[in-house]
Amino acid sequence: MTPPPPAPLEVSDPQRARTLKRKVLDRITDVRRHLNALQAAMAAFGEDFDLDVFQREFDSEDPDELNRVKAVERGVDQLYNYMVELAAFGLELAGERRRFDETNARHDLDALARLGVISRERAARLQRLREYRRLFVHEYASATAAQVHAAARILADELPPFYRAYGEWVRTGFRARR
Repeated sequence: MTPPPPAPLEVSDPQRARTLKRKVLDRITDVRRHLNALQAAMAAFGEDFDLDVFQREFDSEDPDELNRVKAVERGVDQLYNYMVELAAFGLELAGERRRFDETNARHDLDALARLGVISRERAARLQRLREYRRLFVHEYASATAAQVHAAARILADELPPFYRAYGEWVRTGFRARR
């Protein structure tokens, strides 16, 4: 297997590039087990992740039922965080963002689409996920079971193709695919 070409950041800051590549590798190797855990948590609500079952347990006073809901919520949160971290690390390696730029998932997802790493349609779906995640973090009490359910579905559907596209981007040395 041929190693990928050097990322643009490696020219100006090889130490930072090594650090970021290590972080990318850590996230990439950990994604699969957490995606499997999320899919298993979703399956606890029926083969097709039944919204009615999810709603009942979302509203339940039973701690075991509520913990099944929380497993889905936590899976969405962790995998979303991995995805946006990967985007930020990759964009820095590509020379598209600077080390101390403020974290901005919306801009980073749009940048991945602009660079041709992901499609504009995928970016739009991931932006919807970002909006849900923001609601869950900042206004959790107003989040609904349907919103958590929709976020989990988006993530379960979109993360595997995002992961494949990101892996291809890594293999090209973080070069734009415009």
